[in-house]
Amino acid sequence: MRPASALLFLSSLFVPASAAMAGETVLRFDDPSAFFAPALGKQIDVRFSEAFAAVHLPKADYDSVVLSQLPAGKVCLFGREQGLDASDPKLADVARPEGNDICVARADVAVRIAGPASDGPAMPFYNTDKKLCVWNWNTGKDIGLWSEDCLFESGRWNVVYDAAEDLYGLRVDDGQPFPVVRQFHIDPDGGPESYLPDLKARGLVRDEADCVFAPSAAQEAPANWSIWEVVPVGKVKEAFEALPKDEVPEPPCGDLGFAVDYIGFFMVHKDHPDRLLYINLGQDGTMVDPFSISLF
Repeated sequence: MRPASALLFLSSLFVPASAAMAGETVLRFDDPSAFFAPALGKQIDVRFSEAFAAVHLPKADYDSVVLSQLPAGKVCLFGREQGLDASDPKLADVARPEGNDICVARADVAVRIAGPASDGPAMPFYNTDKKLCVWNWNTGKDIGLWSEDCLFESGRWNVVYDAAEDLYGLRVDDGQPFPVVRQFHIDPDGGPESYLPDLKARGLVRDEADCVFAPSAAQEAPANWSIWEVVPVGKVKEAFEALPKDEVPEPPCGDLGFAVDYIGFFMVHKDHPDRLLYINLGQDGTMVDPFSISLF
């Protein structure tokens, strides 16, 4: 979340586009306080700097391009159908042919955000599909988050809250929701580790001494959040690493433990040490923005 004044100041550093929406703001990729990781693989609207556009592009604004990677100091974008063609000679110095995308300095590109800036839980600036998905603020009994409602060819995909189970589930049409955000109330002085016996007793984590909580090395955390995983150690880790490499193995520590074929992790907010959240982002995302979560 960014103060309105900061976003408006940043917008003045980029060329004003005639097609820009009234009240539109921009968030630069070189802003050290911004957090872009949740948008990886999603569609965003971007604006290139005046200097970059003058040399490389016929215009500054491009809609619905995919944020493909965030290497150090750069941002990579895929948008051939939108006009960011990696084979264009003018883009040769920033093209990445193997990925059919371009990678530019973070100082030369910003995300365009429709509507005024907000100090509250701002609507995410990305979508799974800009044309087919809309964001909704989704409130449970003591939790809220932004979730997408998408109308794909395969049906309507949306996220619903289950008050009895205190979780959010991803539902396709009228099917059974699949849990994507679970909330657990824990001992605020004990940390995630104190709740591990309960997770094992409920069958959500494998009941093995060699399945333990550890800070996540794979997931980047924004300010005020810590990210955790249940990972194998000792003999469980040895057995897991000895499995054939040409097969996708089952999670070695159970459904809520570390997995190789989807993204799942636990989160704790520094102001709410009594809450433990489990996030399942699947392989391509599950229509929720985990770092928009508000606890109350």
